[in-house]
Amino acid sequence: MTSYSNTYIQQIFTLLSPLVGEFMAKGIIKSQVQKLGKTEDDILKSDVPHLAEDIRKGLVAFLGSDLAARVADKIKAI
Repeated sequence: MTSYSNTYIQQIFTLLSPLVGEFMAKGIIKSQVQKLGKTEDDILKSDVPHLAEDIRKGLVAFLGSDLAARVADKIKAI
């Protein structure tokens, strides 16, 4: 299992991986973190709401809008 040193990213990964698989979860995290101009290790609590919203947008195609919104809400609560 993938392990991140950043607790926020680890929690997001733990939430996403059962829904989309580990490979896709890692890809989603990497691409959304890069959009912020950061690395996984650099993510702060203040970045989490923005990450949640961007992840929600990407998940709509895979999970539908309702489930994607619920996942984003769980990420924002981290």
